[in-house]
Amino acid sequence: MKRIVVGAAALLVALAGCATPGGERAAVADSSPQGTFPVTVEHALGSTTIEREPTRVVTLGPSDADAVLALGVVPVGINSRYGFERGVGPWAEAALGDADPVVTAGNELQFEAIAALRPDVIVNVGSGGDPAEHDTLSRIAPTIALPAGAAPYAPRWQDATRLIAQALGRAAEGERLVAATEDHLREVAAENPSFAGRTLTYLDVLAGEAYVGGREATVVTTMRELGFVDTPYVAGLPAEETQSALSAELLPQVDADVVLIYAIDGSPEQALAANAGLANLGAVRAGRAQFLPDLSLSAPSVLSIPYGVDRLVPFLQAATG
Repeated sequence: MKRIVVGAAALLVALAGCATPGGERAAVADSSPQGTFPVTVEHALGSTTIEREPTRVVTLGPSDADAVLALGVVPVGINSRYGFERGVGPWAEAALGDADPVVTAGNELQFEAIAALRPDVIVNVGSGGDPAEHDTLSRIAPTIALPAGAAPYAPRWQDATRLIAQALGRAAEGERLVAATEDHLREVAAENPSFAGRTLTYLDVLAGEAYVGGREATVVTTMRELGFVDTPYVAGLPAEETQSALSAELLPQVDADVVLIYAIDGSPEQALAANAGLANLGAVRAGRAQFLPDLSLSAPSVLSIPYGVDRLVPFLQAATG
């Protein structure tokens, strides 16, 4: 099996888009056939018809494998933009079980490797919506692209789940997974009224540089579902800008009640030492900033959201209490 390590630059591109869950919300769908085929699904690049129930599924988008696994299907191949050794983060490893899919990594797709897997459907829902890429993949197998209207690399997790579920003939199960995850977010928000109306900023930091998550960045949209709101600076960014570079002069404009940070290429201490503007943010000085320990919220899914949110709640409570 060939695995390729993803570099920091590739990870930054991926992030621009974008406890093992317990109880009922962590349930994975039964693997028995549920849908009637053929099915035709609509996406940003047209429509795709799947003639029969897929048994050899290849996933390419950052959280596409999560959704497929949650629906009870184990991919034969996974492209991990985040370089996960098994193709998925720890929140999805229980659903992966003992399976050993072929794993590649990075932003450049390996078309020959994908074709060698003989897929009967390719899931590229968390993609950039590139027509040329889609055409190449579609010559290999029926391919499901970015949901219609979604920002590149940043589809709403609800839309991604529903689209993938429809393609796999498991639309009803997709709806159940979405409802259970939304219920969990509502429960967290209801249990924590101090989150409502508080401003929150998400930052990626790399080699002394900072990049702010835009209104449609996946971490930002998930936090919004908990009641947080954008700073005026982020609210004023174009919706299609899911990530924007920030100069040292602009950093104070994204200071917020809560700041979440992901350090791409080093420890939190190294990130703060390399960026004086970041270290001097009011939220950082006041202890209302948190370095995220993993990528569970960067490409949210029905598996990663409970994992990431539940681990973040104690900090959010302390920061807004």
